[in-house]
Amino acid sequence: MIHIIWTGKGYLVFVIVFGCSLIANFIFNAEVGPGFYDHHKWPFAVSLLVSAAICWPLGVYLRKRSDRVVIDKQTGREFVINQSRHTLFWIPMHWWAPILIVAAVILFGIEFS
Repeated sequence: MIHIIWTGKGYLVFVIVFGCSLIANFIFNAEVGPGFYDHHKWPFAVSLLVSAAICWPLGVYLRKRSDRVVIDKQTGREFVINQSRHTLFWIPMHWWAPILIVAAVILFGIEFS
């Protein structure tokens, strides 16, 4: 099944980035004070680094899954189900880690320049 935005489990990149950002929001606002996360860019950059640290190994692991051959009972035809392709916006899941790292570096540069 091909989706316009993702294939396989590529949607997990979005889930991971959103989840890490939400957790960072709660942690920074609880530890430093309300509104801290909203007024600074570096906590979001930290959450992107954590997201990258999750996306790379997960993407590599999912990429190693082998294809599955299934047989349609009605027609007897064989179909190959690709279980190793997981993309978000046509970019493989593991390659989102360097993209997230670059985004984090840019945010650190904006915050601390």
